[in-house]
Amino acid sequence: MRSYKFKIKLGIDIAMITVFIFNVFTGLAMFFGFVAGGGRQYRGVEGFNVASLANLSTGAWYRVIHDWSGIIIVVLALVHLALNWKTLLCYFRNTFKSVKIAKIQENCENA
Repeated sequence: MRSYKFKIKLGIDIAMITVFIFNVFTGLAMFFGFVAGGGRQYRGVEGFNVASLANLSTGAWYRVIHDWSGIIIVVLALVHLALNWKTLLCYFRNTFKSVKIAKIQENCENA
């Protein structure tokens, strides 16, 4: 059971890193103007239509990828917190105790 949970956590972490890289890349490209077109054709969820995706400019595609990768990373972060909730609470409970850090880590990681 423990290795199964570890594999899920590892998969979530890898997905978060991947989506974060997409989000940073598209955000920087749009911010510094490396992408032609303003991306104004895409109006977020309000104007989301799968049929119109084929007609978007490069700038609009960057905005679509940036917006949706941002939503995905928030969902993955919430799942990550849920999977690590017991460990986080253990760390917070033991933060101000006068116990060696190695002992706290050992106790919390095995919880």
